[in-house]
Formats: sequence, C-alpha cells, structure tokens
Amino acid sequence: MNETQQDQYLQAQKLIAEEKWQEASDILEDLISDVDDSEIGRLTIIALYHSQQYIRACTYLFEYLEVMFDSFSDAQIAITILCQNELFVLAREVISSLSQWQEDLLPIVVRGEEKSRLDYQETLQTRLRDFYHLGDYSLQEQQSRLQAAFKLPLNEFVTGAKFLLRDPYTHPLVKSSLVELLSKLQVTDPVTIYWLDKNEYTIVPADIEPLNLLPIVSEGKKLIAEKCGNQNPQTEKMAIQEFQLQAMFLYPRVNQIIKDIDEWTDVLIARIEGKKVVTDTFSSTWQERLSKEIDELIEKH
Repeated sequence: MNETQQDQYLQAQKLIAEEKWQEASDILEDLISDVDDSEIGRLTIIALYHSQQYIRACTYLFEYLEVMFDSFSDAQIAITILCQNELFVLAREVISSLSQWQEDLLPIVVRGEEKSRLDYQETLQTRLRDFYHLGDYSLQEQQSRLQAAFKLPLNEFVTGAKFLLRDPYTHPLVKSSLVELLSKLQVTDPVTIYWLDKNEYTIVPADIEPLNLLPIVSEGKKLIAEKCGNQNPQTEKMAIQEFQLQAMFLYPRVNQIIKDIDEWTDVLIARIEGKKVVTDTFSSTWQERLSKEIDELIEKH
C-alpha cells in the first residue's frame, strides 16, 4: 500500500471502531478495488454486513471466503451473508467443509430456510419448478438453473435433485455435479441415478467421496505425468484434461468403470497421440463412448 492507501486503511479502522459501518464500507470498497489484500477484504465484508448491504457483501465474500473462517464471529457473519442472499445450499456446503463450528453455524441456515418458506412461498415454488424442468434445456442453461437452485432450502433441493438424477434428459455432467454436491452436503438419503449405460443405480451420497478426492483420479493424473515424462508436455496436458472430463462423466461410478488405471491411461495417451488402439478391451470400449460424449460437448460449446 502507498501512503494514501495506508491513510485510507487507518481511517477505515477508526470508523469501524466507532461502528460507523456505512462510512467505513465506502472507504474500504474504494481501497479494495486498488489493493488486493485479504485483511482489507475481510473488513470490507464486515462493514458491508453491519450496514446491511448483504448483496454487495456477498460479492466480496466469494473472493475472500477462506479468511472469514479464521474466527467464529467472522464465520457467523459469512454464513449469515449467504443466508441473507438465500444461498442456503452453498452455506450448507461451506459448513460441511469446516473442521469446527458446524453445530453452531447450522442453525443460522435452518432459520434462514424456515423464513424463506414462510415469506417467499410463491418464489420458492417457482424456483423448485424451474429446477425440476432443468432437463428441458441446453447444458449451459441446465448449469445456470442448477446455480439458481442453490437458493432452495436443503429438503426442497434434495427432492429436486432426486427427480433430476433419474431424468434421462439431465446432462451427465449436471448429474455428476449434483451427486458431488449431495456428497459434500453429507446427504444420507439414498438417491437413484439413471446413468450413461441407461441403467439405474442407487447410491448414498454421504458414503461416497467428492470426485477430486477419489484416489483413482489423482493416481490417473500422476500416471499420465509419469508416462509422458518431459518428452511431450502438450500430450500430457491434453491427456490430463481429457482424463478429468472422463472422470466427471463417469462419476459416481468411476471406480466401477476404470478397473485398471494403468491400462486406462495407456489407452488414453495412445488415442491422443493418434496411435493404434486395441478396440475390444473394456477400457478402450468405454473410452470410445466417452470420446463421443466429449466431442459432442466441445462441438456444442
């Protein structure tokens, strides 16, 4: 910070001490646009929260979320801001990721959900209806409607998710995102997913790991890096990107399909390098199917 910015910072701190939240937030918002500093970000969020500018507070919260969980009082403010913006699913996801304070923070979300049900019944029904009909639209619109559904209380969100996971028209990547989110939320209700092979499978989200925590995903990326070495960084980059997409399409059944990660990465690298691939193995058959899904995704976007 230069001298002028340092003066602004000190002035904002003085105003916060005097609980002049609006004046402090004006200075801090001006300062944060020039200085990317986590403490200034934290103070900006706090000042905006106390001056009841919850929408503006939320924009900074997304950027400086981590720093708001160094103390319980800041964590309460962060969760309250999310609930004031009706981002109940996101608030619950954040709480689930914490190693402490979960039982103390969860009632803030429950109260927010109850208030939403009482005050915004019509809005809630519209959001739920939009969520249910997600499968009628393009992938981009499906992803947008999934984001909008974060404003649903948990029970309504899970009800909608259960329906969408069985809908043949919900995009596989959206289904993957839904299952991963339910996993992070530690949902113990069984859900049934209509999957890529046109069969239904029942899972308990709380019993499965989120995608990027699956050992097979990190193992696959490590093997690709080892097999490509430093000889062809472009192949390595493309292979890792495609492998990540493959895993997203296969989730939550990654382990059931990638039975031999060594063979799987060999087939993937050979395909990317344009080499002849044996086409009758389990790995090559599935990769051929996934390749068509990925090509279609790229063509449309």
